[in-house]
Amino acid sequence: MSVKNPWDNDDNPWKKKPKAGDFVSDFVERFKKITISFGNSGSGKGGGGYSSFRFLYFIVGAIILYLLSGFYQVQHDQRGVVLRFGRWVRTVGPGLQYILPYPFEKIILQRVTKVNQIDIGSFFRNQQEESLVLTGDSNLANISFSILWKIKEDGVEDYLFCAKFPEITVRAVGESVMREIVGQTPFTYVQTEGRGDIQRKVRESLQQLMDEYRIGVEIVRVELLRVEPPPSVIDSFRDVERAQAEQQKEKNKAEAYDRDTRARTRGLLAEKLNKGEAKKRSIIETARGAVARFVSVHSQFKLSPAIVGKLLYLNTMRDIYKDVNKIVVDSEVKAVPLLPITQLNRLLKTIGDEEK
Repeated sequence: MSVKNPWDNDDNPWKKKPKAGDFVSDFVERFKKITISFGNSGSGKGGGGYSSFRFLYFIVGAIILYLLSGFYQVQHDQRGVVLRFGRWVRTVGPGLQYILPYPFEKIILQRVTKVNQIDIGSFFRNQQEESLVLTGDSNLANISFSILWKIKEDGVEDYLFCAKFPEITVRAVGESVMREIVGQTPFTYVQTEGRGDIQRKVRESLQQLMDEYRIGVEIVRVELLRVEPPPSVIDSFRDVERAQAEQQKEKNKAEAYDRDTRARTRGLLAEKLNKGEAKKRSIIETARGAVARFVSVHSQFKLSPAIVGKLLYLNTMRDIYKDVNKIVVDSEVKAVPLLPITQLNRLLKTIGDEEK
């Protein structure tokens, strides 16, 4: 029975413990001893030392190659997820990267610029139920749409480790969001002018859920491919569409007639207003002129009442008799032939033309 040396343990105070900085130097010394021992063992065997050195260099070269195997090139459209003993430690970007060689670390290269597409509700027989959606006005609609998505540049580790089947998750959540939003919207709005609004709402809601689930997915676009009624009622629906189109046509015609009538009425009203304004200005200017003439005559009348009075009398008589058939008779004439006034005027006019 052997007796263990009590001083041969780590608690021996007389045993010298190596320092942390001496590991490298100790390794070099051990390497030298191994080299010398290989050389000495082969020196007595005629050339065996050279073979030992060659074997040693082979080992060193293998170690160097093993260490160099940790270099990886990450392309511009890729991100590298580094695992250490199966656990994520970091994510690296494009360029030359180094990891600890196998089995210490492993890198998974994942493309982040590729846009993937998921088609939901296509019109194959095995997907009829998937395409039927109940709209907000209680109508059934066949709806097919596509989801375009890609991996987030800063969410590669979430894409790889937070969901087992990310594509199936995107598909299921996208279908659920589409049913929820279409279920609150009338069928006609979804089929016509509301397509862009529906696509935007679905994309925003789907992206919000992907962020909450930490799937690491970016929703690029949602496209509504087809919105139609079920095949069993499509003929009736076409009749309703034609009736609605005819109704809209008649409505447009009535609105056009209304706009034309209103425009012509406004034109006539503007014309009447302009004429009224012009007549108003004419009357005002005429009245102003009459007032100005009256004021002028009144001032002259104050200076010489007799002359102005006679002038006013003559002007008044002129205004009275200028459009009346008349004969002026000299006071010295004793008799005047009795002729009709109209004939006399004609005679006087004839005599005047002959004298000319």
